Amino acid sequence: MAGERRFEYRILAGFALLVALAFVLSYLTLFSGSVGLSWSDLSLNSVESRIFWDIRVPRLVAAVLSGISLAVAGLSLQTLFRNPLAGPFVLGISSGASLGVALSLLAGFSFGYFGVLSAASVGAIAVTLVVMTVAARFENSTVLLIVGLLVGYFIDALVSLLIVGSDAESLRVYVSWGMGSFGRLTSDCIWIYALSVLVGLALLVLSVRYLNAARMGDDFAKGLGVNVRRGRMTVLLGASLLAAASTAFCGPVAFVGIAVPHLAFMLFKTSNHRVLMPASALCGIVLCLAACQFSKIPLNAVLSLVGVPVVLWVIVRGGGIRK
Repeated sequence: MAGERRFEYRILAGFALLVALAFVLSYLTLFSGSVGLSWSDLSLNSVESRIFWDIRVPRLVAAVLSGISLAVAGLSLQTLFRNPLAGPFVLGISSGASLGVALSLLAGFSFGYFGVLSAASVGAIAVTLVVMTVAARFENSTVLLIVGLLVGYFIDALVSLLIVGSDAESLRVYVSWGMGSFGRLTSDCIWIYALSVLVGLALLVLSVRYLNAARMGDDFAKGLGVNVRRGRMTVLLGASLLAAASTAFCGPVAFVGIAVPHLAFMLFKTSNHRVLMPASALCGIVLCLAACQFSKIPLNAVLSLVGVPVVLWVIVRGGGIRK
């Protein structure tokens, strides 16, 4: 009984800490930077007000939504494939989304942000189906990482072909997008990004029971009466949509999907996805908001400083932190 109470206190303390950090970092993201702002500056027609609403708020929303989507997608994929190094970036799902964006921006098949998001979603789902097919044929999870690497190289080759035939302006837009940034989201597109993330999250929340059972294998899940086939497809669709939305609006964002689930586990010490899913979302928010404080440094460089040590720790621990 005492052990259960300590566990509950640790969970509550962990969530309280993450929420507090998220609020502090949100305030810094909105009011600090090259131009310092205060509440008194936010009059209706001031320059500071336009900076706040047109630049700072969209950047905050982009960081929050990207942190949630990539962290929860990474957690779900690691559980689904029972591989601690799985994630949207490593498995090539983000690369598939990148190919969709490249087709939209470089080949001219674009219909605004909705077209870019649709192209990214199709690319992400296509790569997911390839990885899923491989996973069904090979029990060794290392094969999945090799497949993801190969898919990434293949997609890079296809993108290189598209670059050769593209005009200078399209190439400039694509190169800028490929660097990854939370500052690209505009206020009129926030609702599209938010709706995409909500749909992806809803699919994964509905799959929590399957994810908890899938940690022990599909046979164990079937023994509990879980529809494994439907659970797998729901997780794959949800994770692909989350990865596609983040890639479409913020560019390729590395290491959040692979590192954050392990950070959440180290903090909460539980494999229950009813705790790990919101914990990973909050950890993702905190990490992405922290990266916003270093606006003069490329986004993926900041995230790599956190992600690389976590991945190395997973490898040193001999296959993963989560059991």
